[in-house]
Amino acid sequence: MELTPLEYARLNLEQVRAQLVDAAAFDKALTPDQLERAAWKIREGLRIYREHTETHPASRPGGACLDYRGARRRPW
Repeated sequence: MELTPLEYARLNLEQVRAQLVDAAAFDKALTPDQLERAAWKIREGLRIYREHTETHPASRPGGACLDYRGARRRPW
C-alpha cells in the first residue's frame, strides 16, 4: 500500500516522536546520525504539510490570459 504525501509526513513525524519519547523515558542517548535522521524527517514532514495545507494567493484578474505572442493581456 502506497502512502499519500500527508500520510508519509505524519508517519515520519510519529516515528521521530516515538524515538524521542523512548530516549527520554529510558535515558537513552541518541547518536549524531540518529539526530540528523530525525531532523531530516521533521524537515521533510513540515515541508510536505506546508505544501499541502498553505493557501496560495489568488492571481490578479486576467493574469492567466495570454495573447497570441504569449504575453499577458491586460484585464478589461
